Amino acid sequence: MDNPRMIAPLVAALLAIGCGASPGGRPQGFTVRDSAGVEIVENHGAIPEVTLPPEPRLRLGRREGPPRYQMFRVSDAVELEDGSVVVVSQIEPLIRIFAPDGTLRNALGSLGEGPREFGLPQRVWRAGADSLVIYDWRNRRLAYWTAGGGFLSVSPMRPLPAAPLPAGRFRDASILVTSLAVTPSEDFAWSPLIGLRYGASGALRDTVFNVPGWRVGPAEVGGEAVFLARHFEGLAGARALDDAIALTLGDAYEVRVLDPAGRLARLVRWAGRDRTVTEAHVAAAREEAGRSASTDEQRQQALMFFDATPVADRFGTVAGLHAAPDGGFWAQEWRRPGDPEGERWLAFDGEGRLLGRVALPASARLTRVGQRHLIVIGRDELDIEYVSLYPLPPEVVTGVEGS
Repeated sequence: MDNPRMIAPLVAALLAIGCGASPGGRPQGFTVRDSAGVEIVENHGAIPEVTLPPEPRLRLGRREGPPRYQMFRVSDAVELEDGSVVVVSQIEPLIRIFAPDGTLRNALGSLGEGPREFGLPQRVWRAGADSLVIYDWRNRRLAYWTAGGGFLSVSPMRPLPAAPLPAGRFRDASILVTSLAVTPSEDFAWSPLIGLRYGASGALRDTVFNVPGWRVGPAEVGGEAVFLARHFEGLAGARALDDAIALTLGDAYEVRVLDPAGRLARLVRWAGRDRTVTEAHVAAAREEAGRSASTDEQRQQALMFFDATPVADRFGTVAGLHAAPDGGFWAQEWRRPGDPEGERWLAFDGEGRLLGRVALPASARLTRVGQRHLIVIGRDELDIEYVSLYPLPPEVVTGVEGS
């Protein structure tokens, strides 16, 4: 669910050392029932805490050295079957392929509009054992390359909506694209999240969902009228699974699993915290907004925007989604003021069973749940960017790579 509020990097300390569920963690209770042809999965009880090792198996990126080994504005990465890693970034070369030991094996792609060029590569997926599909946001097309760096073809995507965001690749090679529309209104009415499915050729196949996405309304900042989303309010997002779609509306502790045509097939639910927003939450959020600024002028501007933005009554629930092996998915928990900083993810298997909660290292964001590793993009204390591969904890291993 690639949107600014859902994938913004969060900072945190690594919560634990070693692999395995935290002491005292109990397996989730798990019940399944049918309601009018829709499978309802209920997860009950304490959520096991699953920890990562203190160091990744592989870390790509350097503080010093050849520029081709340095990372800058990385948007995605994927591991190939042989353990090589493809990194997509916004500096040339835009696509780099690293061997399993971190040695640069190949580099390709410069900025431009030609067949072998990229406007703004945003996502990469494996296409079989030896090919890649790269979503080029600015050139509005899919680019096909071999894993060895050989050019194959490009497929224009027509028509694309405003602000298209790639939301994953299905097993049949079709692509899910979402668009979170902005239709501001005076009363903070809902604007839609639209899901569109494109074939491997780039042709639009169908619209698979149209749901309430987020609410944007008027506010006055420094004497000027602007449109803002309310503090703490959830928003919708989706991710393509193997042959299904994970969809959240951000307003309940549940994820809807749709079939490829957009029909509801399963509801996956779990227990969460009270969602009521209190005055203490608002005060803590305002303090955090001020601390995030580096100068007095920036702090005053941040607080001015904060004070002008209306506050929702209830917190959002799911801040992001990723596909996981064997049709499973991971759901990012919504962070509240005062929570430990850092992304926290709930791992679900292909049946909707909640396997555990995984907390990421400091300044890190999850970009891929693979068959063997979690791929994380993060920064160190000097703001140097890295791509890290952490072994997938056995408690949350389910099978084949997600998108």
